[in-house]
Amino acid sequence: MKYLHELSRLREIPAPAGLKERTLQAIEQGKEVMDMKQLRRKTRRRIAAVVTAACACFVVAVNASPALALGLADIPALGALVRVICVRADLYRTDDSTVSVEVPQIDGSAAERVNTLIEQQVKAYEDQAAADIAAYKEAFLATGGTEAEFDAKNIQVKVDYEVKSETADYVSFVLSGSQDWNASTVQRYYYNLRLSDGSAITLQDLLGDDWAAKANGQIVTQIEAYNRTHDLRYFTPETENGFRTVDADTHFYINAQGNPVVVFDKYEIGPGALGEPEFTLDIAK
Repeated sequence: MKYLHELSRLREIPAPAGLKERTLQAIEQGKEVMDMKQLRRKTRRRIAAVVTAACACFVVAVNASPALALGLADIPALGALVRVICVRADLYRTDDSTVSVEVPQIDGSAAERVNTLIEQQVKAYEDQAAADIAAYKEAFLATGGTEAEFDAKNIQVKVDYEVKSETADYVSFVLSGSQDWNASTVQRYYYNLRLSDGSAITLQDLLGDDWAAKANGQIVTQIEAYNRTHDLRYFTPETENGFRTVDADTHFYINAQGNPVVVFDKYEIGPGALGEPEFTLDIAK
């Protein structure tokens, strides 16, 4: 009943201009992918209907706000003005793992460079995951494990993305890759892009000329406040891995309020139990 209610409500949302043309284009792209599926590699068996997944991902992203997940994954929805679409939703089995991939693409004439980079990063992660798992299997068998025991692990590789925010001027999203057998295999790529030309938005763009000092001050204040009230604390600057400063390579995304959220890797500035720490910076300060 919940899904029927959501479906009824979503039907009242007017379809955006160009929906028919975009949907037909997605279907044609899906047909091309389906044709390629017939050329199966010896080591891979496709186990998902790529056309259905790709078209569903596209249509839901256009129409749903919030997304209607009728048995599908939680697909980011950007409202009537589509900025990110899912161009490949794939699920396949290798000799040693099950791989789930959702590849995003920026919609716009200036986005070719970014979309090429996304494809390269996804392909690189798939290749790296295959190499990681092969090395893990070799070590597992060398120490007395069996093929059957390794197969029973049913290792999952996942590549997907999450849209953090979007406006008429920019989009911010995160592309992630993970392997469930080893937490250290997680990789994230942060995209904060101007839609006018596909160029990257930096912390300096958001915080001004004195951006590093502003960011450092707010992060240190939040770390100190947290450490005063928790037993599990962030590392301090006096320790080897304590936070010291942001730089041009610091990861961040832009939240729905337009503020940058700085993200650190697991173990980078605190114990692993703290996960991947995030600090929201107020651009008004």
